[in-house]
Amino acid sequence: MGKTAALILAAGKSLRMQQAVPKQFMIVKGKPLFIYSVEAYLNEVDLTVVVTNEDAVGDTKQMLEEAGLDGLVPVISGGEERYDSSYQGILYVEKMGGFDTVMIHDAARAFITADVIAEARRMAESQGTAVAAVPLKDTVKVADEKGRVLDTPDRRTLYAVQTPQAFSLSLIKEAYRRFFEAREKDPSLTVTDDASVVERFTDHEVMLTAGSYGNVKITTAEDLKWL
Repeated sequence: MGKTAALILAAGKSLRMQQAVPKQFMIVKGKPLFIYSVEAYLNEVDLTVVVTNEDAVGDTKQMLEEAGLDGLVPVISGGEERYDSSYQGILYVEKMGGFDTVMIHDAARAFITADVIAEARRMAESQGTAVAAVPLKDTVKVADEKGRVLDTPDRRTLYAVQTPQAFSLSLIKEAYRRFFEAREKDPSLTVTDDASVVERFTDHEVMLTAGSYGNVKITTAEDLKWL
């Protein structure tokens, strides 16, 4: 079995957070938020890489050094959008050589556990894909722009998707290659997560694995109260 790498995506601008510091760099109990994700993956994979904004690479390296992780975690620059950062990380892992599987994780999900990581890694190594998810607790309504309810989907078929999202390195690289090729023809084309790229641009099945209701993504100012 080949090695597994983890990409910690920490390049977001946190516009919805409305804070002076991007959420991934906010200090929580003495250390930046993204450090919690890095520490969780270090014991579960063979390589952990932080992908951040080009102008934040230096500061990110300094924060890792202050956390005692100097030299253990490479830091690379991502891109304008989340999918750009994922792809840059994928190319970096490929260049390193020897890796068969890549796990992609949002730095804002600081409460990720070893169990969730290990389960996703096992699934990706055997099936080529693995997306952490939890069944929805709430009933969901589909509505139009005026707020009129159009449909009530069966809750038993609905899941809230999280990260990690893990893939065969060759599969996710090819999926992204096709995605960017399609974007050249239609610049409005976009995706909101990595699994969507595999779903839309390959015939490979995307498999769900057990996430955690505690694997919360810190996104808005309201989330800070929960944090």
